[in-house]
Amino acid sequence: MSRITLPLILLVGLAVRLWGIDFGLPHVLARPDELFILGAVIKMHQGNANPGFFDYPGLYMYFVAGLYALFYGVGLMAGWFTDSAHFVSNFAQNWTPYFMLPRIAGASFGAGTIAIVYAIARRALDARAALPGALFISLAFLHVRDSHYATTDVPMTFFVMAAMLATIDVYRGRSARDAWLAGALAGCAASTKYNAVLIVLPMALVEGFHAWDNRRDWRKALRETHILRMAAGSILIFALTNPYLFLDFERAMNDLRALQASTTGGMTPPEMLGRGWIYHLPHSLRYGLGIPLLAAGLLGMIWMAVRAPRTAAILGLFPIAYYAAAGAGHNVFVRYMIPVVPFLCIFAGYLVRELAAAAARWSERLREPAVAGVLGLLVVAPSAASVVRFDYLLAQPDNRVITAEWVHEHIRPGSLIFMSGNLYGRLQLEHGPDGTYRYLDWDYGGDTFTLNRRPTTELPDWIIVQRSGIPYSHISPTVEELIKREYGLVQAFRAADLSQDNFYDIQDGFYAPFGSFAGVKRFGPNFEIYRRIDGGA
Repeated sequence: MSRITLPLILLVGLAVRLWGIDFGLPHVLARPDELFILGAVIKMHQGNANPGFFDYPGLYMYFVAGLYALFYGVGLMAGWFTDSAHFVSNFAQNWTPYFMLPRIAGASFGAGTIAIVYAIARRALDARAALPGALFISLAFLHVRDSHYATTDVPMTFFVMAAMLATIDVYRGRSARDAWLAGALAGCAASTKYNAVLIVLPMALVEGFHAWDNRRDWRKALRETHILRMAAGSILIFALTNPYLFLDFERAMNDLRALQASTTGGMTPPEMLGRGWIYHLPHSLRYGLGIPLLAAGLLGMIWMAVRAPRTAAILGLFPIAYYAAAGAGHNVFVRYMIPVVPFLCIFAGYLVRELAAAAARWSERLREPAVAGVLGLLVVAPSAASVVRFDYLLAQPDNRVITAEWVHEHIRPGSLIFMSGNLYGRLQLEHGPDGTYRYLDWDYGGDTFTLNRRPTTELPDWIIVQRSGIPYSHISPTVEELIKREYGLVQAFRAADLSQDNFYDIQDGFYAPFGSFAGVKRFGPNFEIYRRIDGGA
């Protein structure tokens, strides 16, 4: 059965991760962290291999740099680029291929995680638990959502699960090769995102179980332990893929201290949502998995702890430790829970297996595979519905792109424009077909417009107001009053009905609801475009 079902699950999982993969473009801030990472990568092609910042470790950036090197080589042969300088300058002129390459790679990492989840569940449990687990991760909304992005969370989770698979092999087979592999993959995980280093905990636990089983012969236990191999593999890979963490040590430490400080303060009251310990379960995981899948994962973990405590400990130690670490701060981005999702899917698959087996024992008319299939579909249905709705909306033109096209068509170059709200929600108008615009900003401290960072009494010809369900779409009350007195509404572009009670990832600059999409037509903020009544441009 798995020979047919598993490829189908993998195909569906890849399809939902590729659907809408070109979202937002050419608006490159639709997923804010993408430009942050890719901008650092393109600078490497100017001859400096130092990423220049250390909020993220180096492996993912070097991986994307490798993709860019292949793209450059192909482009050089095809005549797309004349030299490396042309390749670098093209980044800001033709964004699409530079974003699509790592996005497609992210979708591939996500689909690859499905296969690894299946392999872990099959080896640690059996095929009857592995297929539901693979189905669940293939349609787990949070994991599918972020598999579209050129960011680190999904690749990191891929390496975490690959290291977990190798750790299971070490536990079952005691192979030195598997131990080196587990350590190397753990190093890759930590080198993609620092907090993935917690994957070493189940490795240590596996070796602890081995030592306990051989406690009467401590020489044998010490002789056969693989802990040093796993530790050496992890440290070696991490060091090789993060050379500038040591070569540019002072700057790295400053960045890491600033990163640590950002988790405990600096947010405005609307963004202060409490610690992650109490936020992620009822919000990030509830909407990221759907209530049935989340409940099945938690119940499956508890039931496995009763029936197979060692297996439960090996599979449960990382997600529990990771949840505790990620929940300690006040930064509660929903993406922080992505590495927990595959483990919950494995536990949910185990619960489905147990329930299906119990049903088959209770009635001879009930076939265990059929019961497991029905239960699996029921459990994953809410998450799958979120996936389909999200992907459909993601594939629609972003409201920022639609609005920017209108601006280019109706507002002449040289006009003075003010755009409210956060940078990520604003229109990108720099590359208009006929020229550029002039822009005013707003100084909240001085309660005045600024031009080129200097206070000015000059008023904008046009005001573009963004409104959304996240607090970044702010506008000064003074500007609101000015609009009422001196401006008229010319055009409005509605992406969503903001009166609907949709859940948003409040701290993130991604202008889309999370898991609920009532009244949403497309992603991006709503826009209102006002023209000055006494003339304007």
